[in-house]
Amino acid sequence: MYFIQVQDLKKTTESKSTNNLIKFDSHYLGLMNYEAALQKQYDFHQLAVTENKATVLGLEHSAVLTLGYRADSGHNLVAHSIPTVKIERGGLATIHSEGQLVIYPILNLKKQGIGVREYVTVLINTTKQLLQENGIESSCSTDSVAGLFTKNGKIAFCGIQVKNGASLHGLSLNVHNDLKLFDGIISCGVSRQKMDSMKNHGVNPGLEVLFNRWIEIFNYNMLNRQEHLPRC
Repeated sequence: MYFIQVQDLKKTTESKSTNNLIKFDSHYLGLMNYEAALQKQYDFHQLAVTENKATVLGLEHSAVLTLGYRADSGHNLVAHSIPTVKIERGGLATIHSEGQLVIYPILNLKKQGIGVREYVTVLINTTKQLLQENGIESSCSTDSVAGLFTKNGKIAFCGIQVKNGASLHGLSLNVHNDLKLFDGIISCGVSRQKMDSMKNHGVNPGLEVLFNRWIEIFNYNMLNRQEHLPRC
């Protein structure tokens, strides 16, 4: 385990739930090894379970292939020279690499009275709104795979785990990462699935800037989640 870059910029925002106020601590961690980030998730998850503490982590990973609990080694079509990690999130196989924004919201859904479907809807819509602000139109998949697609291909991925009432894992957004890495896997159950990135649309903001804006939109959507959120 190692940290290539760790930048801890703590911000606190607030969001109302049905019964009480949620405080979100957000941390942008920069480029981080996947196993080290996973351990951080576990640490904050414990706080979410025991103290109802809500935390959102933003980062990018060194290249890694992750397999959700329904995936197996057959989802890797070619021998990658990058690490493979089997994890317990939903979804199948995906690639994380430098230039992709990864966001892990860790909060106690049970204690806050938030349903899993409602939570995933907020994650997806928050990301869709972020893309829209940057001039990129996207829509949800017509199947059960959670993510966002542009006219060119898949641009965002969502896979979560809920354990002891609190969330783990989250979503990733292709910004300026190497899309060729996806060619050798069955991504989310689809072989040779077309991929897209923000850079392909002439938009290439810093990941930290994107993360901070995502947090603002997420906070607003959580505050107003009882209202009708825009559908994909």
